[in-house]
Amino acid sequence: SASVTVHGASFGTVGHSLAMRIGQSACEATGWTSDSSVVCRTGHGVGGTRRVAVTAGERVGSLSEAYSFDAARLSSLTRGNSASTGSASVTVHGAGFGSFGMTSGVRVGASACEATAWVSDSSVV
Repeated sequence: SASVTVHGASFGTVGHSLAMRIGQSACEATGWTSDSSVVCRTGHGVGGTRRVAVTAGERVGSLSEAYSFDAARLSSLTRGNSASTGSASVTVHGAGFGSFGMTSGVRVGASACEATAWVSDSSVV
C-alpha cells in the first residue's frame, strides 16, 4: 500500500465523515491529519496518473492528474507440474500488484485465466 496526503483547507474535524477516491478506487483507509490535510491509504495497482477526490462532511473537491505511480513489474512465472489437458495453476511473481481489495486480471497469451487471486503485493495466482 501507499499513503497519499492531500493538502487543502477547511476539511473540518475528525467528527465529520471522510471519503477519498484515487481514480475510480476508494481508499483502503482514510484519516485526518489536520483541518488542512487528510491521508488516504491505497494499493499500488496499475501505473498512471489519477484524479483524487475528497468528500469531507458536506464538502466535496477533486483535482485531476494529482497522483501518479509506476505500473506493476513482472519478474517470473511458476507453473506446477500437471497434465497437458485441463486447468493448471500459474503463480506470477513481481512487485507493485496492489492490495487484495483491487480487481486482479491475468492473461496467458491471449487467454484470460479462469480465476485469479492475490497472494501478496508481489504474487498473484
